[in-house]
Amino acid sequence: MSKETITYTENNFEPLNKAIDQSIKEQRSRTIWRYAKVIALILVSIGILAVLLAWAYSIYKKPNPELVRKIDEVNKRFEQSQRIDKNEEKIVEGVIVKYNSTTQRFLTSNVDGISITTRVTYSKTKDLLEGNTPKKVTCYLQKGVINFEFDEPLSSQQEALNIIGISLKEANSYKKYCKYNTR
Repeated sequence: MSKETITYTENNFEPLNKAIDQSIKEQRSRTIWRYAKVIALILVSIGILAVLLAWAYSIYKKPNPELVRKIDEVNKRFEQSQRIDKNEEKIVEGVIVKYNSTTQRFLTSNVDGISITTRVTYSKTKDLLEGNTPKKVTCYLQKGVINFEFDEPLSSQQEALNIIGISLKEANSYKKYCKYNTR
């Protein structure tokens, strides 16, 4: 057999391998920077979202001044209606005296120098404020300090008619000015 010599050439691929390694490092570096940018944008977005949510919550929780004013008015009215009809009492000589109170409304018209007044009596002030039916409605004539009550017996009222200077028939003609329907 013959002896052949095998020859080979040795190539140095080290610079090529370094270039490939360098290229891989640069590619990794670019990828890491891309991920870093994405993560930074996500964190900034979350921060802006948190600020906007906090602002929206503060607007939501902030009381509306108009609404607060209206609520205060309603509360004041409610407190007044609770206090307005509270029974008054006082201690007199060691005895508790309770006062009854009624609320009256007067409707007056003047005809021929005579005042015709309708007296509307409510059992509570709350009834007047809420427009409830009055407890009693009466009417009377007045000239100066003299009164003629239509609902009182005539025997006790005759002297008042004489002082005013009118007859019973004339007094009854003024009754049409009374307002018995007050609702």
